[in-house]
Amino acid sequence: MPISAEELVRLLAILAEEENMKVTVKETLKGGAIAGAGAVIGGMCGGPMGLAVGGALGGAYARWRYKGKHDVVADVLRGLEEKQLEELREQFKDIVEDYPEDDFMMMTRRLNEDGELRERLRLKLKSFLTDTLKRILVEEYKQRGKAD
Repeated sequence: MPISAEELVRLLAILAEEENMKVTVKETLKGGAIAGAGAVIGGMCGGPMGLAVGGALGGAYARWRYKGKHDVVADVLRGLEEKQLEELREQFKDIVEDYPEDDFMMMTRRLNEDGELRERLRLKLKSFLTDTLKRILVEEYKQRGKAD
């Protein structure tokens, strides 16, 4: 029998932590609204040049205001409600059932050794977060050597 829904959450939380995955919804939309409002106000006050300056200032303010306001995916997974857990289990059923491991430790070991499994789980997790939970994944620029 494949791993349970709770063990699947634990496995995906490990993957999310290792990949440093974060999500956002509200803050991204609020930040966009602030940047847009800055552009509109600047445009009304200063024409085309004011539009550019207002947009830049609004964007800078939004960046400062909402910096660090993202949820860690592992925490999101651990806080899923029962209905969401069932949806998670259903969406990952095809991947989990491909592997005979019924032991969490064996599956964790396979996650670290099997790059194909890791990528399948990562892509399916991304799909679950965006399609089911309506979350937006945040690209981690720190992993690419860029500063916040």
